[in-house]
Parts: sequence; C-alpha cells; structure tokens
Amino acid sequence: MEQTPPKPMTPFDSLITPPILYTLKLLLPYIPSSMQRFLGIYIKYLELRHAMDYFQGFSSNPQPKDILDGLKPYMSTAEKEMMEQMSGMMNMIEMVQNMQTMSNSFDQEHQDINPLDLMKGMLNPEQQEMFDMYNAMFENELNTPDSGKKKGESDDE
Repeated sequence: MEQTPPKPMTPFDSLITPPILYTLKLLLPYIPSSMQRFLGIYIKYLELRHAMDYFQGFSSNPQPKDILDGLKPYMSTAEKEMMEQMSGMMNMIEMVQNMQTMSNSFDQEHQDINPLDLMKGMLNPEQQEMFDMYNAMFENELNTPDSGKKKGESDDE
C-alpha cells in the first residue's frame, strides 16, 4: 500500500501558530491520555486567539496566480495538473487583455500617424532619401492633369 507523504503546514497555520504551540502539537501524542483531550482543546483555543489577533485590521488582495501557487503543495497530482491548465488559460486571457489594451491605447495616441512615415522610420538615411524621391515621383504623376491618359493613346505616339 502506497503511503502518502505528510502535507506541509499551511501558510495560514504558520501565521497563527507560534513555535510553542507547534511544539505542543508535536508532543500531544506522547502526553498521558488523561491530559490529551484538555491540551488538544487548549491548543485549538490558543490558535483561535492568535488568528483573531492576527487578522484584526488585516486586508489582503491576492492575485489568482498567488492563490493557485499557494494551493499546489496541498493537492494531488491530478489536481495540480488541472490547476496548471487553469493557470495557463488565465495567463493566455491576461495576455490577450493586455494586447487589446495596448492596441486601444496605441490607436488613441497615434490617430494622426501616417503609415508611410512609420515605414520610412524603419529605413536607413540612404533608403529614406530614395523613398522620398520615389514618393515625390508618384505624387507628381498622380497630380499631373495628363496622368489620366494611358500609354498607347494617340497623343502619346
């Protein structure tokens, strides 16, 4: 029969259990049985008092990732795998949301940017000069009144 390893102390227990109570818990099975019941209840009472003292005025806003990471040591292998899948899905959702936010903020901040200027910014100075020259040629050709004529028409021959 496979023996499961003992589970580690939870973060909550480590917060509210001072070392002396932890030691008393470890010694409880070795104390005479007539005192075990009383001492066990007394330990739980002291833990309750420590918990009430600790959480007085306590506020916390944990992130889902922190919650999942905190739960993993107490789960079976199948539960861990399922949590890993959920964590992966949450990461993907967060990434998509971040990309949407970035896209929206980029669109709002750069509404007046010309795509040609963006492309030109990626070129070295020589290529930019050539880009400007070709751009001017195309602009002149499109703005010339005779630009509507096609090659091969009687006026061009």
